[in-house]
Amino acid sequence: MQHHAEPPLEELLWTVARHTPTILGLFTIHTCLAGLSLLLMILADVCHTFRAKPDTAMQHYAEPPLEELLWSVAAARIMFGPDINIQAPPNLTPASSSSSSSSEVDASWRALLDAGINDWGGISPVTRDYVNPEKSWPHLEALAAATAAAGKLLLPRLPVYPQYVLDLSHVSSSSSSSSSSKEPWLSRKGGPRSVAAAVLRASDGRGLLRGSSWVAGKPLEQQQQQQQQQQQQAPSAAAAADGTAMNQATESSQQHEVQQQQQQQSPQQQALLQQLQEPAEAVQRELSSSIQQQQQQQQQQQQQQQQRASIPLPRARASRLWEISLNTLGVLEGMPYPQQASAQVQQLLQEVLSSVAVNARQQQSGTGVSSTTTSDGSRTEPTSSSSSSRHWTLEEVELLLSCRGADMAAVVAAADALRAAVRGDDVSYVVNRNINYTNMCTYGCKFCAFSKGKSAESLRGAPYLLPLEEVARRTAEAWDRGATEVCLQGGIHPDFTGQTYLDILAACKAAAPGIHVHAFSPLEVLHGASTLGISVSDFLSQLKAAGLGSLPGTAAEVLDPQVRAVLCPDKLSAAQWLDVVAAAHGVGLATTSTIMFGHVDSPRHWASHLLQLRDLQARTGGITEFVPLPFVHMEAPIYLAGAARQGPTLRECVLLHAVARLVLHPLITNIQASWVKMGPQQAGALLAAGCNDMGGSIMNESITRAAGASYGQELPPQQMEAVIAAASPYMLNLHAAVAAVAAGLSGASYGQELPPQQMEVVIAAAGRRPRQRTTLYGRPPASQTAASFAAPELQPVQMGSGWRQQQQQQQQQQQQQQQQAAGA
Repeated sequence: MQHHAEPPLEELLWTVARHTPTILGLFTIHTCLAGLSLLLMILADVCHTFRAKPDTAMQHYAEPPLEELLWSVAAARIMFGPDINIQAPPNLTPASSSSSSSSEVDASWRALLDAGINDWGGISPVTRDYVNPEKSWPHLEALAAATAAAGKLLLPRLPVYPQYVLDLSHVSSSSSSSSSSKEPWLSRKGGPRSVAAAVLRASDGRGLLRGSSWVAGKPLEQQQQQQQQQQQQAPSAAAAADGTAMNQATESSQQHEVQQQQQQQSPQQQALLQQLQEPAEAVQRELSSSIQQQQQQQQQQQQQQQQRASIPLPRARASRLWEISLNTLGVLEGMPYPQQASAQVQQLLQEVLSSVAVNARQQQSGTGVSSTTTSDGSRTEPTSSSSSSRHWTLEEVELLLSCRGADMAAVVAAADALRAAVRGDDVSYVVNRNINYTNMCTYGCKFCAFSKGKSAESLRGAPYLLPLEEVARRTAEAWDRGATEVCLQGGIHPDFTGQTYLDILAACKAAAPGIHVHAFSPLEVLHGASTLGISVSDFLSQLKAAGLGSLPGTAAEVLDPQVRAVLCPDKLSAAQWLDVVAAAHGVGLATTSTIMFGHVDSPRHWASHLLQLRDLQARTGGITEFVPLPFVHMEAPIYLAGAARQGPTLRECVLLHAVARLVLHPLITNIQASWVKMGPQQAGALLAAGCNDMGGSIMNESITRAAGASYGQELPPQQMEAVIAAASPYMLNLHAAVAAVAAGLSGASYGQELPPQQMEVVIAAAGRRPRQRTTLYGRPPASQTAASFAAPELQPVQMGSGWRQQQQQQQQQQQQQQQQAAGA
């Protein structure tokens, strides 16, 4: 920064004397009301925003120098602390010397950043500052460059500040003076059409502008087509709106002027009527006066019309709609940003990567953390902590989950390096089938578009309940098509008991004895145990004895009481979820772990979730993998009500997978990308962000598709490998941004099957080796692998609602048999 002469001491003292009472007064209001959303550069009409304009009463007053502005900013920052927003309009910033060259202005901007501002206010690239037309807005590129030179990142925000956006969810995790218990600043009246709903739709997990059209569950091609259509329609719509608005404004102005004339003339006409009874000379005087007034009014109207004509109409571009866009690194598209990661982030990443070398040396000496292999070839995860395992704080994890720009590139590069060191270049996937046996549920989770109950009749899809024969048929078909796993989950049907889950399990094992049954979420386990009147551990032991192989770690959502109070208030608590999973590990059943994020939560909640999973794994060692599940918003009730964001941004998805790799190391070493939620292309991109697993080929999936997603039917091996192959253009590293190249699959049909052939092509294109696995990360039988690559078409599924009748028939038969036995 260029140096400039220091102001005389008497000038600084005079600045302090003039400005201190104002700052103290604002501080008193702030502390008493605890509610100033913005400190708009404090001495707005006395100091830096004052311009000595011609033809005004203060045209000869001296404009304040930069030093006064810097002192005011610094004093306010010290007094108000880090939570208040301090803003300085960049177009009104005084230069650091008498010259106003671009370098001098840049130096002034950097000085303001160093003094403590955190906001530049409103900057419009398409309109001028009508209050100060002689001071045009700076170009965003110049402002971004000056901000980057100060080591900071220029980011777009919404008209309301982030902490108040976060308050809309009533789950604020901020330590600022705003409190989530207070009524939010933005109105919720109108539900999905309210101001609050519009703000939530446009925001990300930090309360800043979303800046991207990508959403989970929607194909990339469909998103691009919609964006192009909006850009094509926007100019004509904008022009029409501008013309309509101007016509309405003109008509309104004319009507207002007519009303004014009527109001002014009506008393005169009444007076004239009264004067008709007076002498003719008096009437003539009044008429002359009225004519003069009318002439004056016409002159005023002409002047007003000339002034309106001098105001230019907004112009819409003929080619595209202007908009703010953020890239995958979360920075302004095409704008400068700091190229060096922050010292704090670099230190955290170095500590993690150095622990890999420490653990490698410990393994050589037999004291490190390593996986073991069971008799059937399945690999189990680490079951003990190590001196090389880093202790993470909540603030550190939140910092990594909030990274942008060079910081984010460094996080992703470190996660990818750690993945390569721990898991190598193999990318695993399992050939499986999802069986969602019912969508009828007694719970009212606000994020769920799958369950059907009395309050969910407006959601798409009819209620169903699969007969046991159909569950068995789908299981047998899955085995014949090369699957080694069936994943069973469903709603909490009002008639279900613990025996129901045992019956479902028996049907699957009878249909395909060799298949691995990965079934029943912690919520279903808790429900089953309570209906049988036994402990969770005893019920889990019964399930294991009946053939259950492992549990999905779903129903976790976000392990935070405040978030769950909004999303699923009547569901099992975070503590209950952890207890059920720990009990499963205690009886020898492995589980996965998940997080469903991007709705009313924030990076701080995600950080807490990761640390709770890490602590659980350190105690029990039974978690096989971690699966981030982005919120699919399209049909979710909470989003349709205008009370949630439209899922996480792509940046947030990439970060959560990458940070999970770093934070969960070395206890959970498998990080899975959900192609059902992310889409095959973006799931393949996550292979460069710490992921080593692509999940399952699915065959059928209903829960995500019910929420509006286009994926979820089947990803056969052929398509699965194609997805992994297409991931290479998305590689991230410390020195380069994401190459947002659409790499899709030729001939792929979104929402259909992703078979092993295509699955492996996707993996191979990323320079990675595809590998089929079992549920517990073992090698599947060669016969099953071969069958998966030659699988026939799926048979049409049979939906039904006759399970209750079937159970009633079975009960009647049992009663008849008991009566016959008693009579004998």
